[in-house]
Amino acid sequence: MKRLLPAACCAALLLLQSFACDSESTPGLEYVGTGGEPVAIRLSSLTPEVMLDLDIEPGQQSFVLDTGSPVHLADVGHYAVEVGVHHLQMTGLGLVFLNLPYVFEDFFEAWVPVSGLLGANLLTYFDWELNYPDRTVTLYTAGFPARDPADARINFTLTGGGRYRLSNGDTLDVGATRHLVYVDLEGTRILALMDTGASYMVIKQTVLDTLGTTTGRPDHGTTEVVTAYGVISAPLTELETVAFSDAPDATRMSGVYTVVVSDDFLASLRVETGRQVDALIGGAFLSQFRLRFATSERIIDVHTPGVKRRTTPPIVPCRLPPVVEVRP
Repeated sequence: MKRLLPAACCAALLLLQSFACDSESTPGLEYVGTGGEPVAIRLSSLTPEVMLDLDIEPGQQSFVLDTGSPVHLADVGHYAVEVGVHHLQMTGLGLVFLNLPYVFEDFFEAWVPVSGLLGANLLTYFDWELNYPDRTVTLYTAGFPARDPADARINFTLTGGGRYRLSNGDTLDVGATRHLVYVDLEGTRILALMDTGASYMVIKQTVLDTLGTTTGRPDHGTTEVVTAYGVISAPLTELETVAFSDAPDATRMSGVYTVVVSDDFLASLRVETGRQVDALIGGAFLSQFRLRFATSERIIDVHTPGVKRRTTPPIVPCRLPPVVEVRP
């Protein structure tokens, strides 16, 4: 195993202010390669998984490509590495990344078949494509070579940021990684976080109360949700319709599996972003589309097949985004 270099956590790293405005305040990213080549993903639980090599034993492992995580997380149960922040060389997504900060924590159960999360603090440096139907992801180092005029165009805001705190007290500062978009839930427009690491849609209880009890709304019992406070059980239901507000006719989908959580569980996103975030957009909706994130333009090009089919609910816990600390 190669020697790991713990990241310095000194007094200078006290980035506690909120990045509530649209921000590009992030440090540089070192990588080798030109990108532009599709890389295969797996959708075992409606979340995209990619193979990554962190240049330590046991070599190449599966990670969830997670826009809902502001940092890269690796599980110490899969690596013989101490809890902490470590800078590593990572090979994956068609590139070699140098000196990439990874947070190592004991946060996955032993049976979970993935070794960690690849967070949005890498993706925000690129224009990139997540093609759920073809099961590929592509990073573009020089922008998209061409745009499809037939795609629906969705505006998003890139915001948030602050300090991620580890269980051992170490911290890691992160910039703006929260992809916020407006969606229509059964005709009601709300602000939501794009969270490719979530298997389902997730909405607050007050949102469901506002939508009302649609006649015949399915009750699928409860499912497990992984939160910063531990694993909880939450009701699982379906939304009659979900669509991106900027292109409702082109993106409307029916019968979207949705987890209902207490308002408290999304409160940290309001503190971090300065916005009232009412939902997470997960794989139960996103898995129907090819998504092209034009990061510099804050536009998502959405391509949908002609038939939007109902997804099968995964049998894994849903995960809420990691918490980032901020201070006004």
